[in-house]
Amino acid sequence: MKKWNKSKYSLVMLLLAVMLATSGCTSIVKEGTELLEEGNYTEAAEKFQESVDKGKDLGEAWRGLGICYWKEEDYEKAEKAFGNALQNGSEETATIYNMLGICALMTDKPEKAVYYFENGQEFPDAGQELLKEMSFNLIAAYEQVGDYQKAKEKLEVYLSLYPDDERALKEKEFLNTQVPSREE
Repeated sequence: MKKWNKSKYSLVMLLLAVMLATSGCTSIVKEGTELLEEGNYTEAAEKFQESVDKGKDLGEAWRGLGICYWKEEDYEKAEKAFGNALQNGSEETATIYNMLGICALMTDKPEKAVYYFENGQEFPDAGQELLKEMSFNLIAAYEQVGDYQKAKEKLEVYLSLYPDDERALKEKEFLNTQVPSREE
């Protein structure tokens, strides 16, 4: 899986900060967010967990925990935390669904990943870069499921939009070994 670049991380952090600022979060969640922005994931997680334990701002606290676990590459805990965030009123966004999809891929749950990537693309907040990433991730999810035909179909659509994407061209070579082309 490709690591997040600095601009994607900054965008997620800005999104989190805006959502926290507009949701009237308590100082505990604000402290957690500041620690998260500083890269102090363990301390941030402690603050978010404190908010969860107190039953305060549950959606935002769980989202913060999810991001902390994500940054620490604990995808099992991140998936659970993001799920709890959504169950506790956190806004459903394309970013959260993409993160949930990647968590599912990284924890060998490709069917769930397909669900998150397909549905996440429907959210109006999905920008072009995120849609591109989710489309590519969906191909990987279908491969992990073992549905190479569906992966190849999604890849053909992807390449029609991004014909110079080198990763996708390599995927095409691989998928051509798994699924015969239509001309054959």
